[in-house]
Amino acid sequence: MRQILLLLFCANIFQLHGQTNSTGEFIAVIGEANGIYIPDMITFHFSINVVEKKQADAIQKLNEQANLFIDKVTNLGISSKQIKLSNYNLEEAFDYSNDKNKSIGYEASEDFELEIKYSTEDFNRFIDSVSHTKFKNLSFTYEQTFSDSLSNKIRNDLISKSSDNAMEIAQTLAKSRQIKLGAIYSIEYTRNVASLYGVLFVPPSPPSVAMGYAADMKRPEINSRISIKGIEKTQQVRLVIRINNER
Repeated sequence: MRQILLLLFCANIFQLHGQTNSTGEFIAVIGEANGIYIPDMITFHFSINVVEKKQADAIQKLNEQANLFIDKVTNLGISSKQIKLSNYNLEEAFDYSNDKNKSIGYEASEDFELEIKYSTEDFNRFIDSVSHTKFKNLSFTYEQTFSDSLSNKIRNDLISKSSDNAMEIAQTLAKSRQIKLGAIYSIEYTRNVASLYGVLFVPPSPPSVAMGYAADMKRPEINSRISIKGIEKTQQVRLVIRINNER
């Protein structure tokens, strides 16, 4: 019996000693990194819209305008396979200027998307060429985009930097409170900007830039020195570290 009690006493001492090295207390911090990055792709959104009294005439006019547009783009060295039809619509057109809706024929429209690699020279050459060609029924916008490879590279770079920032913050806090840090308990990251408690915030996308003109307007003079601004990207990493309370 005495031997059993002695063994239990030694086990309790061993257990208390083990708890001293790891008390279960933690320090949790969020590190953040951001940077300005130049997109490597540009996505154009083109819209061709025609109105004619007869349905057949509207379809024919739309096809003529679309073929003219595709020929112009391919003459710039861009493959027609890169031009993607995103929407097609044919419906009766109405005049809403008076109290009563008046049918004025048929409206036919097509929307196209085109994504090309970005360089200042190619971008401005494309803008100038399309804008100075007489497309009566064409309007377009463009937006800055990132290729998958560049997006992954930026993400990995920001994850590394935000992780370093989290560790620096943890070390500063530990030093200010005169405590020692132990091993890392967990490290987490999110695709979006997150708070300490996991509340997600999705940054809004940069607005598209409209560059188009109506049939009765003078074609705009395009600045041949348009350049794309960088887009800010932010990444956060949450780091949880044990507090070492050894005396």
